[in-house]
Amino acid sequence: MPAPDFLCIGAQKAGTTWLQENLSRHPDIWLPPPKELHYFDHPHPGLAARLFNRKKNHLRKARHHLAEKLVERLRDPGREQAYDELAWAYRYCLGRRSDAWYATLFPTLPGRLRGEVCPGYARIPEPRVADVARLMPQGRIVYLLRNPVERAWSSLSMHFRKGGDQLIDDVSEADVLRRFESPKTRGHAEYARNLASWEAHFGPDRLFVGFFDDLAGDPRAFLASVLGFLGARADESVLPPDVGERRNAGRAEVMPESVARALARVCLPEARAMEARFHNAHTRRWLEMTEAWAA
Repeated sequence: MPAPDFLCIGAQKAGTTWLQENLSRHPDIWLPPPKELHYFDHPHPGLAARLFNRKKNHLRKARHHLAEKLVERLRDPGREQAYDELAWAYRYCLGRRSDAWYATLFPTLPGRLRGEVCPGYARIPEPRVADVARLMPQGRIVYLLRNPVERAWSSLSMHFRKGGDQLIDDVSEADVLRRFESPKTRGHAEYARNLASWEAHFGPDRLFVGFFDDLAGDPRAFLASVLGFLGARADESVLPPDVGERRNAGRAEVMPESVARALARVCLPEARAMEARFHNAHTRRWLEMTEAWAA
């Protein structure tokens, strides 16, 4: 089986869940039922981890998906797709990780593009990007970008909510900034480095850079632009009527001035790099806002 036709690699908190929801409903596109397979950005787990690891969310999600499909199969064994869905869930959860395993998760479906949305992929090291390129020699890459300070704040807020539904307002500023300095979190913020790695192996023609600002301003037109890049139909008959609905939105916690200043000072080189590269209204506004916060 061939590898997927495209990947959306991020950025985290820049609209990837929105894109997953809308692409998954397109008649000419197939996505894995659970978002984020995390094949390229995590060590390959052994069988014990696949069965019992409770710390890795993607492994827990795989077990949950398998259990869900098993229950559906038992409740409705006559449903035509029940067995195929259960077999896919079994491979996804328990299969030994390899390039061949990853390829089996993308069934060949005539007339349909197959892809994955996983914002962890943007920050993988360049040698791993080279592995992706070898696996997907004709693959296309979608990378969504957002104001680096606002994206960082949204990501940090999500991280602390996941830890027992704790609001970031209840966390010390020192802990917030310490979390941002972790290699994984900073990797999501390094737009210039990530773009250089992916462009080096896929080239500019197979790399779509989309801006969260455009998504927020006109989601229908933005989705149509992504579909056009992928080579899928983008007429009104395939665009969901609720395309503008927010997905996985945060709770809009207010960013303290001191945190905004600290994040801006770290993100300022990134904002400058994006303005130098794209020089559009969005990146110009990002830079102006980041400079103002950092002052």
